[in-house]
Amino acid sequence: MLVAGSNGFYNYRHQADVCHSYQVVRSKGIPAENIIVMAYDDIAGSGSNPFPGKLYNKPSASGVEGVDVYDGCNIDYSGSDVTPETFQAVLTGTASGKSLQSTAADNVFVFFSDHGAPGLIAFPSSEMYASDLTSTFDTMYSKKMYNKLTFYLETCESGSMFESLTTPGVYAVSAANPTESSWGTYCGSDAMVNGKSIGSCLGDLFSVSWMEDSEAMDITSETLSAQFSAVKSATAKSQVMQWGDLSFTSDMVSEFQGDSASNSADSSSKVERTGVSARDIDLQQAMSNYKTATSPKERLAMGQEMQRVLAEQIAVEAAYESFLEIIYPGDAAKQEDARDGKSVKFNKNCERAARDSFKQFGDFDSYTGFALQFHRYAVNVCADITETGMNVDVAQAAKQACIGATVV
Repeated sequence: MLVAGSNGFYNYRHQADVCHSYQVVRSKGIPAENIIVMAYDDIAGSGSNPFPGKLYNKPSASGVEGVDVYDGCNIDYSGSDVTPETFQAVLTGTASGKSLQSTAADNVFVFFSDHGAPGLIAFPSSEMYASDLTSTFDTMYSKKMYNKLTFYLETCESGSMFESLTTPGVYAVSAANPTESSWGTYCGSDAMVNGKSIGSCLGDLFSVSWMEDSEAMDITSETLSAQFSAVKSATAKSQVMQWGDLSFTSDMVSEFQGDSASNSADSSSKVERTGVSARDIDLQQAMSNYKTATSPKERLAMGQEMQRVLAEQIAVEAAYESFLEIIYPGDAAKQEDARDGKSVKFNKNCERAARDSFKQFGDFDSYTGFALQFHRYAVNVCADITETGMNVDVAQAAKQACIGATVV
C-alpha cells in the first residue's frame, strides 16, 4: 500500500514520492491489482503545475523532460477518501473499495509520505496517532493478514510512531528519529525540469533515497538490512532508524517490493541530492519563487505569497507561545521545558483535545510542516499533566491562545 497523506501544491513532493514508488514496485514485478494507492490527487491537475497532468520526482536538465511518475499511477482512493479511517480499513481488509486481502502466506509493503509530529502522522484534514497505527498492526496480525510486513515512513518525528511497536512480524523504517524533522530534496533552484521551475520541492530525501536505491540495485540480492544502511547513509540530514521485528532484515528487498532483477533507474544524469528541513520548506520555497520570478506581475504575486506564508507562520508560533503562557503563567522554566522537552509518554486524549482546538480556532493551516512542529508543546504539556495531575483544560487554553494571538 502506497499513501500520500497531504494535499496542496506546496506539498507536491508527497504525491510525487508515492507515484514514483508505484513505478518502482511495478517495474520490479508487482502486478497492478496487488497495489493500493491513496493520494488526494490534486497536484498533477493544479493550475500551479507548469507541466499539467504530470509529476516529477527528480530534476532534469534543460532539453530533458525526465520521467513523468504520474503516467500510469493508478490511484484507488483520492480526495475526501484520504483519511486515517480509510487507511485503517484498507490495511485490515474492511474497506468498501479495494483493500488488502492478504493472508498469512503473503508479505506486505507499506510506504507513507506526508507531514508528522510527535506521535502522529497527518492526513489532509485529520491525523492518525501512534496508538491507532499500532492497533491496526495488531488487528492485521490477529486476522493473519501477513507473513511479514515492512513499513517505510516519511514524516517528521516519524520514529515516534514506532517506539511502542511490538506486533510480531512488523519491521519499520523511519525517515527521522522521534524528535527531529525529516527533509525535502530537489527544492528551490534544484526543482527544475526541462528548464522550468516546478515551484515546489520534487521529493523527500529519505523517500527518494530508498526508491533510487531500489531502481539502481538488483533487489533480489539486496537485503532489507543492506537497503537500510544505504538509505541511512544517503539520508545524511536526519537519522534514519529501524524498528519492530528485526529478525528478518536478512530477507531480500524483492520479497516486499517485487522479485524482478531489472534495473529501472532513471537514465538522466545523476543529480546530487541536497536537503531542506520539512519545517522550513514552505517559506524557503516561497522566497525562492519570489527571487526567480521573471516578470513584475509574477514577482508581485510571489511576493504576496511569501508574505502570506510568513504571516501564517508568525500566527502559528504566536498562538503556541501564548498557549504556554496560559498553561504556565510567568513560569519561564516550565515554558522552556514544554518547548524543548522530548517526552515519549503520549496522552492521546489530552493531545487530541489541544490539537483539535488549535485546528478549530487557529488563524492558520495546522497541517503545514511548520505548524506541526509546535504539536510538541501540547505533547509535553499533556505529559506534565499526566505526571503531576495538574488541573488544566488544554482545549480551552488552546482556544484562548488562538483568539488572543490572531495575526492580521
